[in-house]
Amino acid sequence: VVEVIPAAPDWRIDVVALARMHDTRVRLIAAAAIPSNGGLVNPVAEIGALARAHGIPFLLDACQMVGQRPVDVAALGCDMLAATGRKFLRGPRGTGFLYVRRAWLDRLEPLMLDHFGAPLDGDGYRLRDDARRFETYEYDHAARLGLGAAVEYALDLGLDRIAARVGALATALRQGIAALPGATVHDLGPDPAGLVTVTLAGHDSAALRAALAQAGIAAGLSLRAAAPLDADARGLPPLVRLSPHVFNSADEIGRALEILARLAQGKIQS
Repeated sequence: VVEVIPAAPDWRIDVVALARMHDTRVRLIAAAAIPSNGGLVNPVAEIGALARAHGIPFLLDACQMVGQRPVDVAALGCDMLAATGRKFLRGPRGTGFLYVRRAWLDRLEPLMLDHFGAPLDGDGYRLRDDARRFETYEYDHAARLGLGAAVEYALDLGLDRIAARVGALATALRQGIAALPGATVHDLGPDPAGLVTVTLAGHDSAALRAALAQAGIAAGLSLRAAAPLDADARGLPPLVRLSPHVFNSADEIGRALEILARLAQGKIQS
């Protein structure tokens, strides 16, 4: 049985409600640090502390957090953390990683095994005694090297510096969008991340994204499938998502706002 944790008034996961849901049947708490459909940042360290207090394993989806903000598995209290390399970490597509706290290693069963995760010997197979038991023999060596390079690049820049820079650019973008006629920013929470979602009255989001691309501005779409519970609860249409990163400039943020303003004024057709 999967039970949905309620949202607090600010739309973050309600940790108080989660505590009330605890009983002896609970086998896992799973949460996303930053959902992919906007800038909301969940109180994952509080969730981790609650899970640890009750001895419940905590699985954290950190795909949008890794590379954007500091990530400390001890501080977050997670027992498992999964992340992809291609988002804010800016590694190659098709890469990612899984962290498993050693205390849980022997309590989890790998989805599949081959002779890398479980080498064969004369008596059969033996699971590796570390997290490599979750890996397979076949993988893209070049992509994995690229992931390592992306990690080193982020660490050399410093995650605190990256978080501050991304936050400043995202704030400027949100404030500029909020001032445009017919534009709505859909991000929630007291400390939103660098995923800025917007709709523009009278403009289909897919067409709006295409118009931004035509002007040289990369944008994504946040569809219902990415977060159906939130989309249904808030009645969200498809959203255009702009994700500034550390390498972006204030001039580029201004350029994005200029294009959105011209679209809002009908000077550019989407």
